[in-house]
Order: sequence, then structure tokens, then C-alpha cells
Amino acid sequence: MGAVLELKDLCKGYSRGGRSFFAVDHVSLTVASRDFVNVVGRSGSGKSTLLNLAAGMLAPTSGAVELDGVDLAGKSDAELSRLRCDSIGFIPQGAAALPNLTVLENVMLPFCLYPRGGDGEGAARLLLERFGIGAAAGSYPGELSGGELRRVLIARALINRPRLVIADEPTSDLDVESSRGIMEEFSRLNAEGVTLLIVSHDLDSLRYGTRVCTMSEGRLHEGNLFEA
Repeated sequence: MGAVLELKDLCKGYSRGGRSFFAVDHVSLTVASRDFVNVVGRSGSGKSTLLNLAAGMLAPTSGAVELDGVDLAGKSDAELSRLRCDSIGFIPQGAAALPNLTVLENVMLPFCLYPRGGDGEGAARLLLERFGIGAAAGSYPGELSGGELRRVLIARALINRPRLVIADEPTSDLDVESSRGIMEEFSRLNAEGVTLLIVSHDLDSLRYGTRVCTMSEGRLHEGNLFEA
């Protein structure tokens, strides 16, 4: 199967207190169509930075990011925003819904920013029903539980039918049952043909994917290095 996402010798460097370091250090990764890749690692290992680079939200110090064969280097902010909206469903860490919009409006937001034709509200309601939160369409994010809010963010990421879903710690701060429900939803999406790249420190989530990589001190290694 063809590559949906390719990271080629990717580096992201920072300077702090007179010291230079790489948060992402010469990382290469190919994510093929229908892959479900889990990246595990401790806090501070560079996982979130890697995802932000992969989604074009950060510019690398060196190396390349290619989405469906298109190099993201040199793209304007507007071009990157459109590309993300069309091709990537990004699920950020934490409570990233807009508090002044209803659940339905939050899910519809990417569709409204870059209309694709069709019934955006109808599609949003179907996604909310699918994820078991249809009754919360008129509620506000502050009225939802953590698990419900994560499902809203997943629905929002799917509204434009992306080929690739990127999720940053989607089960953090959730109880075991809510975490399992989120990962089962991802597994169903993958069975429907969606490609997924997820970072987590939750080792229990790894059984849902097709591949596991470990991030450690900015470097990416194939396989789960935390296995006994």
C-alpha cells in the first residue's frame, strides 16, 4: 500500500538556557495506508513535537514531511491549514473544544472553515450519534465529562472524512472504561480504512494498533522498548 505520511530524517532543535538540544532527533517513519501506528514514550520524549511536525503545525529544523507524496516545506500557513483540513483529522491533547460553541458547532467547525459541499450539520449529527453523544449536540463543552469531550474531538477530526487521523494522548486522564471505549472507536475507524498515528504513554492501548514505535530522547525506534 502507498505511503500516506513520510517523515524523512526529521529534526526539531531548540535552545534553552544557553543549551541546544533536539526534541526530535533524526526521525524517519513511513505510515502506509490503513496503518494504525502507536507511538509510546515517557513524558518529554518528543512524542507531541513529532505529531505537530507530522501535521505541519511545526516547521522542522531539518528533514522533510510528506503527506500523500506532497512535501510540506515551503507551503504557506493558509495552504497548510487547507491541507490539514482536507487530509488530516488532528485530535490535540487535552480539552481543545471551543467553550463558547455548542458540541454540534464544535464538530462542524472544520467543515464551516473549508466547506466541501454536502450537509455539514447532518454529517456532524451522524458522527455524534455514532459516538454515543447525539443527545449532547446542544450542550457546551464545559457540561461534558472527559470521555464525552474526547468523543467530540474525534467527531470533529472526522467531519471532513480525512485519510489520516493524528491523535495526541487521546486517553490521558481518562478512566479505564473511557480509555477502552476511545481505543475501540479508533480500531473500528481503522477497519473502515482510516490510517491512524497516535502517541500515548498508556501501554494498554498498544494492543489496538497494527504497529508500535517507541520514542526515547527524541529518537524513534520500531517496536515497544518497554516490553519486559
